[in-house]
Amino acid sequence: MNSARLIIFLFTIFVFSCDYSNKEARLVNSKFFKEPEIKLLNKNIKGVRYYYRTAGNRLNPTLLLLHGFPTNRNTFDQLIPMLASHYYVVAPDHSNTRWSSKIDAHKNSFTFSMMTDYLEHFLDEMEIDDYTLYVQNTAFHIGFQLMERKPKKVNALIIQNAELYIEALPEERKALYQNIESDSSNAFMDYVWKLSGENADIHSEKATIEDSSDYNIGDWQEYLQFVKMDRQKLTFKQLLEDYNNLAQQFPKWQKMLKDKQPKSLIIWGEEEDAGTDFKGAKYYLNDLPNAELLLINSGKYSNKMFNVEVASKVLNFLQRNGHQLDEKENIKPYLDAL
Repeated sequence: MNSARLIIFLFTIFVFSCDYSNKEARLVNSKFFKEPEIKLLNKNIKGVRYYYRTAGNRLNPTLLLLHGFPTNRNTFDQLIPMLASHYYVVAPDHSNTRWSSKIDAHKNSFTFSMMTDYLEHFLDEMEIDDYTLYVQNTAFHIGFQLMERKPKKVNALIIQNAELYIEALPEERKALYQNIESDSSNAFMDYVWKLSGENADIHSEKATIEDSSDYNIGDWQEYLQFVKMDRQKLTFKQLLEDYNNLAQQFPKWQKMLKDKQPKSLIIWGEEEDAGTDFKGAKYYLNDLPNAELLLINSGKYSNKMFNVEVASKVLNFLQRNGHQLDEKENIKPYLDAL
């Protein structure tokens, strides 16, 4: 056995015999593969400074990552370099885009439909005509509207903790949706603020300690700047009210999935001590019986949702179901290294 084969053999044994943390896995990975650079860029879209992250070769198939709320542009920091090895990754940053400086919430309601409009213009400006759509958490309110408008542009779908089925929600959340005709916006505002506002730093610290990771998912302090001023609070309140109102669209989006049958991967994290049953993920199988599931014992914002296991699953799924790479391209060595 020559030295090159010996190195590959020892490396393979090493990879499969160890339990890597994210940091260790990426350190090993960086020795064998050049890690793609993540660029934070912006474009002027309809008078608004629209921020986004991108990585990878522009000639590769496109993967569009949409983060939900209250997470922000940091959400996919771990995932992007691993996915950009063979795909062109674009991650719009809705929370960092300068909405409040250009859009007067007193004159124009701040809604998910409005955000979808800007995203649609952004994709046109970027000349992105087809892509795999990845929606995380509440981003499905944008992603599914985008898919509804131009379904032929979406060649595959990745869904992460996007709660499309009211029947699968916790009772507290379900009650808010069931009373949607009444004015429940204040109650909903209080509920979300409890999770992401005053106690946000506590939740964030708890997740970091539990996951033994030095990566803090979601920069909560930066996010809270979004609701610091009265004008921004009004914008945020309108978004939450729209979040509630969009529940009326859920049956239509469920039917869209059932009719279109996009190739789908569903990634779901739930707290183990909360009686993990992954109901929210499994309900998708009613409309997408052929969807693949990746169920993880973690919270929906946990670091475990963005580690090498998830990246490997996503890359496998993309290779089999997204637009194909060059026939000569083989991502198996890269997957093995992860």
